[in-house]
Amino acid sequence: MRSTRASTLAVATVAAGLMAGGITAGVTDVFIGDKPSDTIANAAAEQAKDPSQAQGETAANGAATLPAVKGLQFTLGERSVKLSWKKVRGADGYRVYADYSCDNTPRSTSTYLLIKNYAGETSWTHQNIQQTCVNYAVVALRDGVEGARPPLGERVVIGMANRDHNSAARKFFTTAPGSGDQVARTSVVPGQDRGIVLARAYIRNNTAFTDAIGDHRSWTADPTASAKITLAWNTGTGQVAAYAHKSCAIGATVPGGSIETLCRDALPLAFVNGAAGVGDASTDPRNLISVSRTASGGLSVGVSAMNSWERNCIGKKCVGPGFGRINGSLTLAPHKKTFTASLTADRFPAWEIIRYPHFVQGAPLGEARVIGTRDQTEISDLTSGRQSTCTSKGDETLQFTNRLAC
Repeated sequence: MRSTRASTLAVATVAAGLMAGGITAGVTDVFIGDKPSDTIANAAAEQAKDPSQAQGETAANGAATLPAVKGLQFTLGERSVKLSWKKVRGADGYRVYADYSCDNTPRSTSTYLLIKNYAGETSWTHQNIQQTCVNYAVVALRDGVEGARPPLGERVVIGMANRDHNSAARKFFTTAPGSGDQVARTSVVPGQDRGIVLARAYIRNNTAFTDAIGDHRSWTADPTASAKITLAWNTGTGQVAAYAHKSCAIGATVPGGSIETLCRDALPLAFVNGAAGVGDASTDPRNLISVSRTASGGLSVGVSAMNSWERNCIGKKCVGPGFGRINGSLTLAPHKKTFTASLTADRFPAWEIIRYPHFVQGAPLGEARVIGTRDQTEISDLTSGRQSTCTSKGDETLQFTNRLAC
């Protein structure tokens, strides 16, 4: 709006003429332009009806606009983004604008494309996105008129299926076990999709002896890596699997893999109650697992697993090397997007607790997040009764190890 004050002479002349006619002058500004002189009064009246307009800007017709949308948040899916935001008082809908750019220099939202003309609620899901990055801006509407638009948008790197999540799902929930291995499957109540979590006890090749009887590897986040016993949990579907690898008396780590001989098929797996309390003196010829959901939405796991060479039986008489059972209990508790871990177990063998998110951002590669690791001591600690209690001490990492605090 353009205004000016008339010259002193003009004002005096007008005032004199009004007073001569017996009328008191109530206006001292004369507005020049194409806007009606009562614009300010009308805008004030509209603002009085809806005080939230006071936070907005001034539209071309002089009326206050709706304020900018606040609290924009994103939830990633498979090539989709759910947008949610705070309600704007006085708005009867929203428009969503987007720019498909990964440029380091942000672009003005004035150049963004309209991708959703009218969203009646405070959320909307953008689906089937083929680009890598999307910059979003949401604008409030009233009677088809837009409120304030932010100068810059907010960027999202699009989520794609995590290759490692897919590998873990195939190995533990859909395919037959490898030769000589055993798998057993059950389910718990599904919950928030935090990916697939693996908790596995494996014999690390830190000596020639442990390499010979163990898994012929060191720390790795590979979801298909060998372990004496693995518990897999798909947090979104509630699927749970226990997987036991075969036991070999002689083996070695060699370039390009490992060699093994004198192998025996893994013992059968069974889901039971109180598996962690099954002692080394038990004559149960199975790998025992217990699982249950916790009140916080996590998972409680119990393990009592056994090397198949422990069961050399002739009739009712069974003998073996006396290594003992792998006993332990693990509790996973929700924490942000992941879990904290508390492990009480024999100090041999080593443990890895790894999470594979369902979706990764920006690249179709694998992603593994290590919640915690605990190294092994000596094999005699399988039967010593000296268990350790270890807890995760920080955030999960992208490294192969993330030592638990014991």
